[in-house]
This record gives sequence, structure tokens and C-alpha cells, in this order.
Amino acid sequence: MLKKSIFNTWVQIVAKAITILISLVTTGLLTRKLGASVYGSYTLVISVFLLLDSISDFGTKVIGVREASKQESETRNRLFMQVAWTRLLTTLFAFILGIVLIFTWNGFALIKSEAVVALMMIWFTSVAGSLEIIFQTEMRMGLKVIMDVLFPLIFLIVLLGWGGPISLMWVFGVYLAARILSLSIGWKLLKRVLASFKLRVLDKEFIFKFLKESWPMGVYMLVFTGYDRAIDSLMIDKFVGIKEVAFYGLAYKIYSNMIQPAYYFVNSIFPLLSGKSENKRSLFKWSILIVLGTLLLLIPLAYLFAPLMINVLAGSGFEMSIKVLRILLVALFFAYLSHLFGFTLIAKGGQKQILMLGLITLVFNFIGNLFMIPRFGIIGAAWVTGFSEALACGLMVFFLKRKTSI
Repeated sequence: MLKKSIFNTWVQIVAKAITILISLVTTGLLTRKLGASVYGSYTLVISVFLLLDSISDFGTKVIGVREASKQESETRNRLFMQVAWTRLLTTLFAFILGIVLIFTWNGFALIKSEAVVALMMIWFTSVAGSLEIIFQTEMRMGLKVIMDVLFPLIFLIVLLGWGGPISLMWVFGVYLAARILSLSIGWKLLKRVLASFKLRVLDKEFIFKFLKESWPMGVYMLVFTGYDRAIDSLMIDKFVGIKEVAFYGLAYKIYSNMIQPAYYFVNSIFPLLSGKSENKRSLFKWSILIVLGTLLLLIPLAYLFAPLMINVLAGSGFEMSIKVLRILLVALFFAYLSHLFGFTLIAKGGQKQILMLGLITLVFNFIGNLFMIPRFGIIGAAWVTGFSEALACGLMVFFLKRKTSI
């Protein structure tokens, strides 16, 4: 079981390595072509809309995988279809909320049209997430990564081939087109896997029960995204300025990419943690060793090469991002462990405990940023992120021990 999980993890890591390389080139071009102020607006839009993505998902992906892992083939296929219906409904709610936000919040006053175009991607992200539930449960993540690579690759090809200047509208417009095209290609490539799935009528009773089960995880994801991305960017913009959002956002982009191997690994073993296997204890112990081994290699290298990464991505003028990135490595250590502890807790039905710790961390993060950012700027925000991840990790261990002995 673990061998297949490790294979799925490495497939995703290789794909992520490709997307990170694409992302590095793309970010380097965007920071130079847009400039710090416009890139700051770009970062702000992305950070705020991640909250809407969390509402659109509302915990359905994680809980969908957990429940599907317990079912036989035919029952599992029916569940997949009803989960897809559920995700479309939550996406509709998130989209409406996004439209209201765009036309009522002053932060979008000068970029309403650009924000609407960016918001359109939420529908296609939702479909991609529904497909991921299937591939994760079936342990076929190697197929799913095709779409993951195609999306940024198409955008980069267009960006490199474009000879003229670019604007924020250009960026979000091309991103939307790339998302649609990559999803269409991925759907065709994965047609054989999807052939056994039939369109089924929406089951209101199932959706009600499923949302009742997933809502704690959904609220937690919203809370996590709030303190992980949105609160930082909004407070930095308010107290320091939009350029500082760009500096912090660049460092955070690298940090979030470095977290991905942990996410992919835990994604791969989650069906095993959720299923009926009797080897969960051994799986958990080996997983801790793999996570710690990865950290021992990754953190020193990231600290050493932080100046090179920032200079390659943005050139001169982004030196503050180097300091921020090095501080965020503290958060990286706890984030890796939190992925394993958190998904294990969810596998054991602990989504309500996840929600509780998320709310505690949100309050801590908000108060910490409110105190630190006006005094220490983006350096303070980075330290608050590190302390927030440490707090969340500690609470996960506490709740996991209370839930069951592993």
C-alpha cells in the first residue's frame, strides 16, 4: 500500500517540480512586466479569491475522498456524482458572494472588471477538484497531474509569445482561457477512467447529509485560508502599502510551493488512512519519518538559496522578500507535520476538532498581525505565520491524542 502511495507522491512531486519551474519563469516575467504595484494588486486579488475557493470546496473534496474510500465500486461511482452536484451548488454560492464582494468592497474599486474575470475561474477549479476526488480515491493521481501541468504551461507559452505590454486584465483573461483549455484536454485524456461514470439526478437527501458531514471541514478551510493568506495581505495593504504586499506575496509564493510535496504525500496516503486497512499504525510511523527526512533536506537548502531564488524571480528591488522567505521556513517545518497530523485526524472523523483548532489559530493570527504588522511590517507578518503554524500543529497533536491512540 505504502509503495503505491509513494509512487503516487513521486508522480505528483515530479509534476509539481515541472509546474514550479514554469511558475518561477512566469513569476519572474510577471514581476518585471507588471511592476511592484500592479503585481501587488494581482497578489491581493489571488489572496482574497482563495477564500471564495474555500467556500466553493467547503470540505467536500477531503470528506468525499474519505467516504468514497470506504465504498465498493458501484456505490462509490454514485457517491462521486452526488459529490460533484454538491460542489456545483457550493460553487454557485461562492460565485454570487464573489460578485457582491467585487461591487461593494473598496479594495476592488479600480479593478472590478479584472476581478470578475478572475472570479470566473472558480467554476473550472471546482470541476478540476471533483475529478481529483476520483483520481485520489482510485490511486490514479498520475493521470490527474496532466491538468496540473497543462494549466500553467499554456499560460507561460502565451506569455512568452506575447510581444506587447500586459495588464492585470490580460493576465486574468489568459489565465481563464488556459484553465478552460487545460481542463478540456485533461478531460479527453482521462476519458477512459471517466467512461464508467453516468450522469445521475441530484439527490437532495444525500447532499443535505453530505454537507452536514463536511461543513466543519469546510469552515476550517475557510478559516485556514483566512489566516494563511487573506489576513496577511489585507493587513499589509492597509498598514504598510500595496508594494509590501508584492514583496510578501513573492516570498509566500515560494513558501507555498515548498509545502506541496507534503500535501501530495498526505493526499496519496489519505485513502489508506481512511479505509479499512489494519496497517494504519505502521503507515503513520513511516509517514512521520518520510516527512522529517524531507524537512532535514529542504529547509537548509531553501535558507541557503533564498537570495538566488528571489533574485532570479524578481531581480533587484525585492530584497525584503529574502528575509521574509527565510522566516517562513519556521512555518514550513510545522506545516509539513500539520498536513500529516491533520489528515490523520480527519480520517478518524475529527473534522470538528479541526474546525476548533482552526478558529483558535485564526484568532491568534488576527491579533498577532494586528500587533506585529504596524510595528514590524512584513517581517512581523512572517513571524506571525510561523507562530500560527506552530500553534495549529500543537493543537492537532493534542486533538489526535484525545481522539485515539495511534
